[in-house]
Amino acid sequence: MRSARSLAALLGCLSVVAAVTAAAPQAVAVPASSTVAAPAAAAVSRPAGRALLTAGPGRAAPSVGSALTPPAAAAVTATFKVTYHGFTAEAKAAFQRAVQVWATRVSSPVPITVDATFTPLGPGILGSAGAGTIWRDFSGAPKAGTWYVDALANKLHGSQLAASPDIVAEFSSSFSNWHFGSTAAPAGTYDFTTVVAHELGHGLGFLGAGNVAGGRGTVRFQGASPALPVIYDRFTENGAGKSLLSYPDKSTTLAGVLQSNSVFFDSAQVRKSNAGNRAKLYAPATWQSGSSYSHLDEATYPAGNANSLMTPVLGKAETMRNPGPITLALFGTLGW
Repeated sequence: MRSARSLAALLGCLSVVAAVTAAAPQAVAVPASSTVAAPAAAAVSRPAGRALLTAGPGRAAPSVGSALTPPAAAAVTATFKVTYHGFTAEAKAAFQRAVQVWATRVSSPVPITVDATFTPLGPGILGSAGAGTIWRDFSGAPKAGTWYVDALANKLHGSQLAASPDIVAEFSSSFSNWHFGSTAAPAGTYDFTTVVAHELGHGLGFLGAGNVAGGRGTVRFQGASPALPVIYDRFTENGAGKSLLSYPDKSTTLAGVLQSNSVFFDSAQVRKSNAGNRAKLYAPATWQSGSSYSHLDEATYPAGNANSLMTPVLGKAETMRNPGPITLALFGTLGW
């Protein structure tokens, strides 16, 4: 059910660079009873793409936004199966700490599969990740005509819709200043666990179809006809509370809104988590592909803020290993 179309406007990257050292893939804990079920006949899928989290400057002192590890008593409510390519033992250990961040905060009866590679990336890119596939109109979908990322679609459907990985991730292997340890990142280093936790967040659904190209904006996935929104897009609005889906698709007006520094994610759950306020999204005056729209606003939730994990920039010595109340509420809104 896959096509050659791509979802380039979606998903997650952290910025910095790496060399692929092919190692034997390693699978991590998945129940033997898991099966791949055939999707409903009406289900439609498309390949998904990726977004960006860029590397920021160093800090005078380390910044730790919250507890470094989930509470010891936290129950594991989701099983992640990770296949590793080219990772060192210390990189795998740091990756698994990020897995635990999410395994105790999202819930699914279906194992979440991740394909992860240590490989060279573009300048300033620490890592990238995204859903392997997006789905709509499957059995169990809460909203018709709406795209859902693989892992969330599987949860809602009750079994795997396809055997391919739910999340595909790449991380730079050429950095000499990765911090792979369990402690806070020292000055001059990038915290690998924070990077992985951020990218897994995109793969789990922190993304929308927002894009600006040729001076025209959209919040609908353009890789299939008709152009339809991702579930995330159904909750985005301008400063006055007008839904972005109410604007004409591929219009200059919508492009202006997406570059207005006044775009928000709004739901009852998000307001409850945020003192009655909407969540402000990153919407700079110049569209930044891979960063704009599918992140929380950097200035509103800076380093050290409890909600800074899903902002578009990670600084040296910045450690954040908790999704934060806004992201968890946003995930609850999406269907997690």
